[in-house]
Amino acid sequence: MRKVIIWGMGYDYEKILNAINFEICKGNIQVQAVVCKKEDKFCSKRDGFSVVVKEDLKQIDFDYIIITSSKYFKDIKLEALELGIDSRKILNGEIFNIPLFDFERYAKLIEKPVTILSDDCWGGFVYHQLGLEFSSPLINIWWKRDEFGKFMQEPLYYMNTELTMEREGCIAKLEYPIGRLGTNGKYVYLCFVHDLSFNEAKIKWDRRVKRINKDNLFIKCAPNLRMTKLEQDLYIEEYVKLKNKKVLFYYNEDVHVIGQVCDKRFAYQNNYVPSPSYDYGSYMLGNYHYCIDILKLLNGESDYLRY
Repeated sequence: MRKVIIWGMGYDYEKILNAINFEICKGNIQVQAVVCKKEDKFCSKRDGFSVVVKEDLKQIDFDYIIITSSKYFKDIKLEALELGIDSRKILNGEIFNIPLFDFERYAKLIEKPVTILSDDCWGGFVYHQLGLEFSSPLINIWWKRDEFGKFMQEPLYYMNTELTMEREGCIAKLEYPIGRLGTNGKYVYLCFVHDLSFNEAKIKWDRRVKRINKDNLFIKCAPNLRMTKLEQDLYIEEYVKLKNKKVLFYYNEDVHVIGQVCDKRFAYQNNYVPSPSYDYGSYMLGNYHYCIDILKLLNGESDYLRY
């Protein structure tokens, strides 16, 4: 059970109060106190919680602070940081709106960060949606054909090598920078499609590679229709061999492998056959929750499918 502080008693507090109480009932959290401004402290208790001001936090034992105000989250977080509170302990109350949210599972992803290795932007969007720090250098990267297939067999080998430039970016030619990982003729190539220059990409890469948790890797794969049938089959065979936590998003319902999610909402625009109402942006921004419990999935639980 984690001991938490609730910071804020306004409108957003009311919206997530039931979710907070649900986590209390599950035995996931114990609310130590609710923080309000000095001028707003008109009682000593609120909904059974002790009401305190921020200066009182130095005398209270807690694991996390949950800031309820989405509008003033950054301002309140800055106040908490000025009190010397570790930024990793400061959470946005918006997390309670994650479908099938469970504080115990969420806390595990903070205390044992998951390094998502994704063959597209999915990993970055998941970190963003969950409000987690990027614990992976594979953010906003695109892979050509079977490059990710090679990478995912030995991810730690490749990520332990220096990122070098294969091609510089050029706006005039509409060319993005390409990087290379590996040594002695054993390379994989990464396309930094969101960066203007290789230097810009490398600065981000070098910063994020330091956060890799080699003991908690999660690999996300998705073969696409631009591959031949043979290439798709080989890709899936390589996926099956992986020992890490993993998931395969695939459009073909006839393919049955452990850790597969097959749903039309995962169809890639221009790659898979989309449904008439398909929206690529919705897929990337969070439609994964229609089919999976994302917190169970990232924690390596087997019953993550919502079928």
